[in-house]
Amino acid sequence: MSNTISSDSSSTMASMEIAMSKRQQDVQGQQALAMIQGAVQTVQATQATASAPASGVNQPVSEGALGTNINLHV
Repeated sequence: MSNTISSDSSSTMASMEIAMSKRQQDVQGQQALAMIQGAVQTVQATQATASAPASGVNQPVSEGALGTNINLHV
């Protein structure tokens, strides 16, 4: 009888470890997706700033787009 209880306890612990491992992988996957989405938004914002038509007036540039709009006069 004690052998059966020990076996049930071991399988319960194994099931809990599997569930915890899966939960950790799910959280890590969500974090990775959030990081990728943030990078995509940054790239899209940079491209929008770079493709905006340049006016004759020099406008201040935010740090994220620094160097994307350079006016050279020769």
